[in-house]
Amino acid sequence: MNAIGYEEGMLVRRALGLERSRAVCRNRVAVHSNGSDIKLAQSLADKGVMIRTPRADYGSMKVFSVTPEGARAVGKKLPPDHTPLAH
Repeated sequence: MNAIGYEEGMLVRRALGLERSRAVCRNRVAVHSNGSDIKLAQSLADKGVMIRTPRADYGSMKVFSVTPEGARAVGKKLPPDHTPLAH
């Protein structure tokens, strides 16, 4: 896996709920299809750090989940109940 940059790491941390907690408390982030974070999320998916979860999309909001490799990139381990299923 390629190293991730600061902004990428912040999106991964947001997806894991780490902006307010030290422990992983979720594993999803919704980004607007025309927003500034969609390119970042797609880049992370291309790197294997996130996966797209289209069944969770709502309207123009596209949902991504962090892979175990992505969690490791920010120094965390995904709990079993937050590990995404392969699509």
